[in-house]
Amino acid sequence: MLPDSDIVLRLISDPMYLQHHRGLTHSLLMLPLWSWLIFSLSSRQVKQNPAMPKLIGLALLLHIALDVITTYGTMLLAPVSDKRFSVDLVFIIDPLFSACLLIPLLAGFIWKQYARRLSIISFALAFSYLLLAYSNQQQAIELTRKAYPDAIACHALPLAFSPFHWQLIAEYPDYYVRAAVNLKPDFPGLRPLFDHSFVITLLSTRISAPDQIQWQQLPAMHTVNHVDQLPGTAFYAWCARYPVLLNQNRDAIDFGDLAFGAGAPGVHAAFQLHIELPVSNVSSQSRAWLIWRHNRKCELKQTATPFNWLPVK
Repeated sequence: MLPDSDIVLRLISDPMYLQHHRGLTHSLLMLPLWSWLIFSLSSRQVKQNPAMPKLIGLALLLHIALDVITTYGTMLLAPVSDKRFSVDLVFIIDPLFSACLLIPLLAGFIWKQYARRLSIISFALAFSYLLLAYSNQQQAIELTRKAYPDAIACHALPLAFSPFHWQLIAEYPDYYVRAAVNLKPDFPGLRPLFDHSFVITLLSTRISAPDQIQWQQLPAMHTVNHVDQLPGTAFYAWCARYPVLLNQNRDAIDFGDLAFGAGAPGVHAAFQLHIELPVSNVSSQSRAWLIWRHNRKCELKQTATPFNWLPVK
């Protein structure tokens, strides 16, 4: 769990956490250092096992790999690069995938004589789930390509509660087209286990069967005039994978990230960028705010991305 120790950055500020989450503590380049640190702080009994340094490194590597398969993105090459890598196979929290891993392992604590076999079963179930997710992802991408064959790129991001829930994204130079699809409508997944309002918070009300897809078009963030001169936009453009314009008037501009639910009907996006514009004839400056789910907000003063002081990007 050491990689997630970056959560302490929230004690400084939420934007600081957003800036560095899954950064240095999740870096493959920094992995040897973290492995050595854990081993050096371990008990004498642990240090007597010659295989322990490698096992610690593998445990940390497994954590990083499980983060990469989600939609958030992980800075694998920090601090040399702040590029975030993501395979987009499972939602950020996927209880079904976790169950594939954990249930056999927990059973091994009860039936210790079968612990090795149950560990193999755990790996096989998790790997099979990822194969299913990959197959569903390719099917979702193909649906997007058929609907928008002239798009620059087509993407499919996993949604909550089922491996058959996917967000479809067709990318164009100045806009995105998105939809939500349930590839297997007869499979309820985990939706019945949760309150309806919580389900809607994460899942679009317009999620539909493959033959009834409802598409939405949203303008890209960069289409706003002089967007690069607005506070917080450079940072938000870095941390958002598919930044779009949600609302614009004389008083404010709102941006969101399709990857975290922005623009989807009924969904409460994880974090949006709200820019307050100066009132006419009043000496003031624009201010940027991060609006988190449930309307919690904090001012965004970050102007740079992580590690931008390094010559290599």
